[in-house]
Amino acid sequence: MRNELSYEALQQQEQELELPAFDAEAAYRLGAIIVERAKREGKALSVTVSIARQTIFHHGVPAHGPNADHWLRRKCNTVYEYHMSSLRFGAKLDAEKSGLEVEGRCPHDFTGIGGAVPVIVKGVGVVGTAAVTGMPHVEDHKFVCAAIMELKQELSRGANCQ
Repeated sequence: MRNELSYEALQQQEQELELPAFDAEAAYRLGAIIVERAKREGKALSVTVSIARQTIFHHGVPAHGPNADHWLRRKCNTVYEYHMSSLRFGAKLDAEKSGLEVEGRCPHDFTGIGGAVPVIVKGVGVVGTAAVTGMPHVEDHKFVCAAIMELKQELSRGANCQ
């Protein structure tokens, strides 16, 4: 078992994170929220936020080295391919007692561990990803979800994302 959250609970969580809109400005703001929170909490996290596979925000931690970028890429590939968080994809594999190879996926390009969450826009669907690496993978997932919720609250208040 990769995590304590069920597939259904993760699916519900993703629906609750649905945003009214998401553009490059909001993507940059989301990345900044993640980095600011990580600094406040003393966490060293590598971060990426993308729209339609284009990286809009990236923050690397030198101590992580290039391996962190590989983890971020694998996590985001999973979100784009399956339109669900990398953690929910892992829960799917667990429930099916399956693995990446059954899905026809190379473990060098995809993963079933947490840390990447789809950015979902109401009425549109998955438009991007937000991902972190640097903590245990379930904590990575929770960290990204909290940041998306913070951005959602800012957007609902009409806050400028600059």
